[in-house]
Amino acid sequence: MPKDAIAALRQRKAAVRKQLQESSAYIKATTRKMFAPPPKTTSKIGMFMNMVDQGMAIYDGVMMGLKVANNIRRIFRRRK
Repeated sequence: MPKDAIAALRQRKAAVRKQLQESSAYIKATTRKMFAPPPKTTSKIGMFMNMVDQGMAIYDGVMMGLKVANNIRRIFRRRK
C-alpha cells in the first residue's frame, strides 16, 4: 500500500473519531437536558404548574404500565 493511501486512511480515521466524539458529547448533553429536574419556582402559579406536570407524568406512567401489563396477559392467556 502506498504511503499516501496510509496517510489518507489515518486522516479519515482521525476525522471519524472527532465526529464520534462530537456526537457523543451532543447525545450526553441532550440526555442531561431531558432528565434534569424542572427548575425550582417561587411563584404560586409556577408551583401549581409543576404539580400539574408531575401529576400528568405519573398518570401517563401508570396508564402505560397498565397497557403493557394487559398486553403481556393477552400474550400468555390460554387459547380455548
